[in-house]
Amino acid sequence: MEYGFGLSNKFESEFPSSLTGKVAPEEFKASINRVNSCLKKNLPVNVRWLLCGCLCCCCTLGCSMWPVICLSKRTRRSIEKLLEWENNRLYHKLCLHWRLSKRKCETNNMMEYVILIEFLPKTPIFRPD
Repeated sequence: MEYGFGLSNKFESEFPSSLTGKVAPEEFKASINRVNSCLKKNLPVNVRWLLCGCLCCCCTLGCSMWPVICLSKRTRRSIEKLLEWENNRLYHKLCLHWRLSKRKCETNNMMEYVILIEFLPKTPIFRPD
């Protein structure tokens, strides 16, 4: 199952029907809200550096875009760490695994990040050694 964000820089917090009976809607919404707050915290800084980088791009031969690239990587790593924490805290116990993945947008050639929610196979409790 995929949960994406594009230009809005926000994941939708609507509870997907495929998770009914697997996780409480409140837990799902709390997890998505934590990811969205991480994005919201980092977005203003990224936008300022992007505008500055675009204005200075001709003078610096593109080097002014490096801070934007570095900040985007830092934001992505922050979300990946948050998802890892969420997995260890709750979702692995429920046989679910959340991860961030990049994919091509359906409407244009741009790339977007999505949260993939994968169902893990249940490990048998009683298996022979």
